[in-house]
Amino acid sequence: MTGNFFALVFALLLSLAVGRVVYALFWSPYKDIPGPRLCKITRYWIVYQDMWLRRSKKIGEWHHTYGDVVLIAPGEISFSSVSLTKEIYGSTGRHPKGHYFDNFMFYGERPLFCTLGVKEHRQVLKRTFAFYQPTAIYQSSTLQPIWNNVGKLIDRIKKEIEGHPTVDVLLYCNFFSFDNITGLVYGPHLGARTIEESDCEERKILEGWKEVEVWNNLFYNFPLVHKIIRAALSYAKSDPTFLSAEERLTDWNMEKVTCARNNPDKMIAGSLLYQLSNAKTPDGEPLSISWIASEILDNLHAAQTTVALALTYTLWNLARHPEWQDRVREELHALPRKADGSPEFSDILHAPILDACIRESSRCNPLSSGRAERVVPVEKPYSNIVLPAGTIVSTSTWSMHHRTDIFEDAHSYKPERWLNADEDTLRAMESCYMPFGYGARLCLGKAFALAEIKLLLAGVVMVFEFWNGPQSTTEWNMEQLGTQNAMPRGQRCDLNFGLSGVGTSKAG
Repeated sequence: MTGNFFALVFALLLSLAVGRVVYALFWSPYKDIPGPRLCKITRYWIVYQDMWLRRSKKIGEWHHTYGDVVLIAPGEISFSSVSLTKEIYGSTGRHPKGHYFDNFMFYGERPLFCTLGVKEHRQVLKRTFAFYQPTAIYQSSTLQPIWNNVGKLIDRIKKEIEGHPTVDVLLYCNFFSFDNITGLVYGPHLGARTIEESDCEERKILEGWKEVEVWNNLFYNFPLVHKIIRAALSYAKSDPTFLSAEERLTDWNMEKVTCARNNPDKMIAGSLLYQLSNAKTPDGEPLSISWIASEILDNLHAAQTTVALALTYTLWNLARHPEWQDRVREELHALPRKADGSPEFSDILHAPILDACIRESSRCNPLSSGRAERVVPVEKPYSNIVLPAGTIVSTSTWSMHHRTDIFEDAHSYKPERWLNADEDTLRAMESCYMPFGYGARLCLGKAFALAEIKLLLAGVVMVFEFWNGPQSTTEWNMEQLGTQNAMPRGQRCDLNFGLSGVGTSKAG
């Protein structure tokens, strides 16, 4: 009797499995969309790639094989064309974000980044839009603190290379970007000073951030399994802080917000915290402390990782291509100087060779995984393929940045492509270039990020020469993982530094 029962259960499960396969391959509304056959049947093939931190590269491979539209899971489509990218990210398409962004809620609140609906996003955007506009960011009150941190970091590197020429630039770029964004959002009294203070709690949090990033894909897919493994490894390592950097940063942020609210003298006009604390809801009510804290924490995450990776990969590429490093240095030294010896910010901002090297680095090494999922609002055609409402769609940043029909020798670092292109070619390249996102929800902090990136690169390149040495990071170690922030595999970037022999400069 028992044997018959198990046989019946097995037959039922087998029938369900066969039925699922037959439906997926022959009757599903996605059956004719190009893509690996296994992806038509189950979502767990892309989940498997995600768990091994190779989702972005694997989707790029599929686009190379199958074209601009690829089914990566039942009900989930990846695009790699300009027209489809404009459709799903543009303001007219009205595609809400998918529930993947629920992973980025803090304190039970949705900051701007993970608001889902289009109408809701427009309403919340009003609270911070003006704060991050170039006209507000490119003021001396905002730029001077960045310059000050450039000078502090240069002094730190000088001290470091007195004993050994090798510097982990990823670590120091993390410190630099964190000090800048915390100074901007909290104000100077509450901002971090990780460049100067070696034993501060913020440094310990940032050093643990890289490990958390690598494990986050497990958390996004299987949070309970992540919790169990984390507890087991924490016990095995006798380290209660293992993978705790996210929680520690969350607590640290709330302490800062609460401190400012309880001590008005620390609430500085011009900071994001001050602006949000004086903002109102559409009903005229003040914003809740929990929402303000969530928005500020989200700003920390976005600004710190994006800038740190952009700086790290630009420095790494310049170290591997000394001819371009020399050209950037010559360009910067030729700029007019202010009384303190540094170039004007506007001249650095518009320096074409520096800009081309940054663009090319961010093209070759995108600043995020590109998992910017949107939801099809109503059944409609996309490139002659009709998708049902509720389908998850996104554009592969990696594929867009490596389109061989747009970027000649697409997998090579060639800044000259941005300098020598005619108007039509430049327009085509820019339409496929999306390091800060695309369309209606383009990264709000882009202007601040570019100021940080260009000022630090200018300061470092004018003062130092840097190169690959025997102990430098390899291409294998710098291969980007399929984490949310596209971390390098080795979680560090070691370069050799020495003082430049071309002129003298003052960064601060």
